[in-house]
Amino acid sequence: MIAARHLAPQLEERRVAIGLGASLGDRRATLERALVQLNLIAGLRLERASRWYRTPPLKGGCAQGWFLNGVALYRSRLTPWELLDHCRRLEARAGRRRSGFWGDRTLDLDVLLIEGVHVDDAELCVPHPAAHLRPFVLGPLLEIWPDAIDARTGRPMVEHPPPLGPRPVAVGVVGRSTPPSHP
Repeated sequence: MIAARHLAPQLEERRVAIGLGASLGDRRATLERALVQLNLIAGLRLERASRWYRTPPLKGGCAQGWFLNGVALYRSRLTPWELLDHCRRLEARAGRRRSGFWGDRTLDLDVLLIEGVHVDDAELCVPHPAAHLRPFVLGPLLEIWPDAIDARTGRPMVEHPPPLGPRPVAVGVVGRSTPPSHP
């Protein structure tokens, strides 16, 4: 388990799953742009991305719009906190404001899983504690990384019970192995 935020940069390349979501604006264009922008970060290389899935807002939250969600698998040499910082900067550039519980957003980037890494601190929790509970996360994650292991439990993600809730509807490209062209 990694316990300190300020570790030396990771020397070993690891697979990293990042969840992408949006419920405001041109959701698909925003998510495609985020895939490109993430791929431009030194030490981060897109391996593949899931289809995009249309999903209703979570019950109990304040979001009104339907979401477009997906998961991207990257190869990374970044520390978990460097990755988190890059995600937050991209969200801010896309106009994300952190207000409301599970509210609408222009862009949401979540560090879902980092190969062999378990982090649990005030800023970051990896594996994402709710990834296995959300159909719009677990389905796309297993689509692109079927042998993913939950570093917290040591169990394959595929062994988690099927998540409850509405099933997302696939609306995007299958099996993308390269980033979309830069807009």
